[in-house]
Amino acid sequence: MTLPDTEWDDDPQPATAAPVDPAMLAAARQALRELQAEQLEDEAAAAGDALEAEASAAVEPRLYFEKLPDFVDQFLTKAYSRDIPAKATWCTQWWKHPEAVLRLSALWRAWEALRLEPGTGMSLWWRDHADPHMARLLDTNGPFKGCTRDQHQQNGKLEPLPWDTPPPELYDPLTYS
Repeated sequence: MTLPDTEWDDDPQPATAAPVDPAMLAAARQALRELQAEQLEDEAAAAGDALEAEASAAVEPRLYFEKLPDFVDQFLTKAYSRDIPAKATWCTQWWKHPEAVLRLSALWRAWEALRLEPGTGMSLWWRDHADPHMARLLDTNGPFKGCTRDQHQQNGKLEPLPWDTPPPELYDPLTYS
């Protein structure tokens, strides 16, 4: 049995349309706009919440070495193992040398950042950080001058750089504006 096409009409039209009140039509349109605006606000808020949740989930990576002495003891002294020539210096009490602490801290922080870099991160650390800093630390005129492998400052303490206070007008804030 075959049904005529009219039997499949999904959108039946009313026989007669009732007259539409223009004020009611305007109110319905306004209500629709408000509903759409609320939906957009809700969607934007949900998207913002999702981004916030993603950001909070992306936690800062933890330090591999918790403290500088851990980095020096557990990594640097093992990774940089070598015979120290007679003309080079190293101090087993490196923490008593401010410049050494600063340089070793810079090495540690750079290592912590670059260990997370894919590809050439570690190569850059060796080339740009470890090799130059270790060359300075082991230099005979470096921060360990006067120390031996076995004794801290056998030949006396290093003096800080000489310093005179500059004239105040040299660093007057108005000079830089």
